[in-house]
Amino acid sequence: MKKCSICGAEFDEKAEVASVFQEAGVWLADEIWRDAGELCPQCLENRAQLVMMYAHDLNG
Repeated sequence: MKKCSICGAEFDEKAEVASVFQEAGVWLADEIWRDAGELCPQCLENRAQLVMMYAHDLNG
């Protein structure tokens, strides 16, 4: 179990990706923010949704 660097929740870093937003969050963590493996599934989903809505430069 790991602790999320954003919300502090414990999560299993080996759990399957459960949604397209979570998958996008994993990509963002790898490629943009460089914090892969540090965020829980919920924070990954939230980040992806916020990027989709507000970070138009990344939506190209």
